[in-house]
Amino acid sequence: MERKTILILGGGVGGQVAANALAPRLAGRHRVVLVDKQREFAFAPSFLWMIVGQRAPRDIQRPMETLLRKGVEIVQAEALSIDPARKKVETSVGPMNFDSLIISLGAELAPEKVPGFQEAALNLYTLGGSCRIQKSLEAFSGRKVAVLIASSPFKCPAAPYEAAFLIQDFLRRRRSAAEVAVFTPEPYPMPTAGAKVGEALKGMLESRGIRFHPNHKVARIEPDARHYGIGGPPPGCVADGNKLVFENGLSETCDLIIGVPAHQAPRAVRESGLTNEAGWIPVDRQTLATNYEGIYAIGDVATIPIAGGKALPKAGIFAHSQAEVVAANILAQLDGRAPLVKFDGKGWCAIEMGGGSAAFGDGDFYAEGGPEVKLYEPSHYWHAGKVLFEKWWLAPFGPKRQALRLALTLGAKARGIPVSL
Repeated sequence: MERKTILILGGGVGGQVAANALAPRLAGRHRVVLVDKQREFAFAPSFLWMIVGQRAPRDIQRPMETLLRKGVEIVQAEALSIDPARKKVETSVGPMNFDSLIISLGAELAPEKVPGFQEAALNLYTLGGSCRIQKSLEAFSGRKVAVLIASSPFKCPAAPYEAAFLIQDFLRRRRSAAEVAVFTPEPYPMPTAGAKVGEALKGMLESRGIRFHPNHKVARIEPDARHYGIGGPPPGCVADGNKLVFENGLSETCDLIIGVPAHQAPRAVRESGLTNEAGWIPVDRQTLATNYEGIYAIGDVATIPIAGGKALPKAGIFAHSQAEVVAANILAQLDGRAPLVKFDGKGWCAIEMGGGSAAFGDGDFYAEGGPEVKLYEPSHYWHAGKVLFEKWWLAPFGPKRQALRLALTLGAKARGIPVSL
């Protein structure tokens, strides 16, 4: 049999799961090549714990090779262009041909799309930004912290709300009277999960004294004059806080901005001819296949329409499940079998609330009438599960990782939740 090459672009959640599902079953008969520009993998869900000092960078980073099974070829490089017709990817270390391609490059952050964001806001979605947030909170003596969502869609829809809960808890423990407020273009938190879940989360925010400002799409940020170095601030800029200016004509002044920047697909994807008008890759909702044979897109870079004119949220749990589906179907095709595994649109999320407690959402996003999501009451159990999930993900392959996986699966089943890892 001719030796095939399965090329995986991106070493995040989806890329790792796909590679680890493929390599041991192919046993060297075919190549599994994973391309990622980073040598170290950082577990992004734990950035939230970093901002309040509960994790350090070393706690949530691992060398990529320790998280991948034997048989996966790792290439440290950046994907520069994708030619779907010629089945070729140009990278920073040279061209690569493929027989099957899994695009799992995620969403690229574009803070420059909001004037003033890079000068005034601290980026919640990067390792470096999370470190700066932690240092700023430790030294904070101001009156107001704003958690700002620049635009939609953005990955991990719960993250900015988790940040607000954790920051509020952090400031309360330090006996600070500072106010925490969330500003979002959304009508309510996590709107794809439905109004019922959104209203419940809004109630949780407000019950903890966190102000919630829906339908506030930021137009620009006017940084505090103290952000400017040599040359000084523009005329009229004074040292009285950062000013958020919204498209609805309202504005708000705050001392510290924790920002979720605008998102877009990476340049190689945007220029590949695979995307729709919004700049994301449309895929078959069950197989994750693109319009080109042998090419799949999973996770944040893909877009899947669901009922109600919405799109499937960009979340790691979906990338995980989609990667398993694509890997299973590629294996079937290589063995001459029909690809029968389908992505079912189901997912879950633990939502940190601070104080060692978390809420939990679980549901079917492919439900005919729209997503059917259940939100469970906050408890220490859900927080403990999220900690266990972090430990499982960052553990090297071996008995410890298998034990953590078993504990997570059994714990979820005991609560009646079909969590699959």
